[in-house]
Amino acid sequence: MARIYSAKYLVSGDAPPIVGGALLDLDGQIAAVGSLADLQRAHPTVDVVAYADAVLAPLLVNAHTHLELTEFPTWAKSADETAQPESFVDWILRLIRVKRTLSKKDYANSIASGIQQSISAGTGAVGDILSQHASRKVYQGSMLHGTLFLESLGQDPGIINKIKRELRSILAEEQVGQVTLGLSPHSPYTISADYLAEIFSKCRRQKLPCTTHLAESPAEVDFIQQGAGSIADEFYPFIGWEYLIPKGTGCRPAEYLYKQGGLFPGNLLVHGVQLDSAEIELLAAHKMHLALCPRSNAMLNVGKAPVAELLAAGVNLCLGTDSMASNESLSVWDELAFAHSWFDGAVDAPTLLRMATLGGAEALGLAETLGSLSVGKMAGFQVLQPGTAFDENELYDYLAAPGRTEDVVQVFHQGSACLSGL
Repeated sequence: MARIYSAKYLVSGDAPPIVGGALLDLDGQIAAVGSLADLQRAHPTVDVVAYADAVLAPLLVNAHTHLELTEFPTWAKSADETAQPESFVDWILRLIRVKRTLSKKDYANSIASGIQQSISAGTGAVGDILSQHASRKVYQGSMLHGTLFLESLGQDPGIINKIKRELRSILAEEQVGQVTLGLSPHSPYTISADYLAEIFSKCRRQKLPCTTHLAESPAEVDFIQQGAGSIADEFYPFIGWEYLIPKGTGCRPAEYLYKQGGLFPGNLLVHGVQLDSAEIELLAAHKMHLALCPRSNAMLNVGKAPVAELLAAGVNLCLGTDSMASNESLSVWDELAFAHSWFDGAVDAPTLLRMATLGGAEALGLAETLGSLSVGKMAGFQVLQPGTAFDENELYDYLAAPGRTEDVVQVFHQGSACLSGL
């Protein structure tokens, strides 16, 4: 089936915007992009769906999220855990306390809600972290693409062996719905050096998608370098790991990850707030991708990622919402708008849009099918209906401003409409 979709503006994501732009959807794939006049001349018999005053834009990519925690605000209230955490470790302890009150059904319902909220906000793909592996089946039938990263952590060899057997069985499925299965060794401070190196080796050998939280907080830096600080004093005893505290390595987080074999392009790093100049150069040299989660970083008061230096070094950046345990929404539009203000001129609106689209697609290995409105890619796009008119030179300012989530009136995945706010 063929159909032309047109709007006042078409933002392709990898080329200049087109005024009066249009795309040709042919059986769920983009067959042509250009002006409406050109496409109608070339395909005079094809029906046109016109969104006269709207914007056609690529689907967004949420490169780092935890959809299983979508209902966290409700859970926290039920568990009487509404006080704002005073530190990063305090936030972790609160998260664990709340999770201990939950059932498997709670997680499944939360993921289902997260998938729907993501689609409604114009998201087409996710890099989703899953600690409750049995809940992966919720993705069956979902329109979301991306990777479902099975989270793993541990310091005790006996428990680690049990986890490895479970992961081996699940990974044999390879895919659930439209998402590929991968691994997420949680972070350098929650997993033994030997197990961390083993996971990285497995992912490299088998070309499994991988993602790792890195350099998120000063507490993490203290723990990796010195084996001390609030993670050692509070977090490890809280979960019964006080006898498993490793010795300090004397390394910065990225250097430590490098020594475990964790710097390879297939390992999507997350946060990078505490990276120094030498670490940034190390990431660039190994062609790493890095997902930034500015709203989460701001809420947890862990610092601000050195975005200008990362961009200058050539590190591919993308955006993630993290979880509803440290954020107010799962909308990448909201994340983009916050980042535009948060980074205070260090990154411009077109670059932020790239981070939210093609940058995320590249990080998740989806650049051939998603991330831009280009010929040959999936017919995945969204329609935004602005509340007020603006000039062509204000288009990117509009896209980077707050309120875009509310402007999403239609979302198409593989040529199929899955939202209607018209």
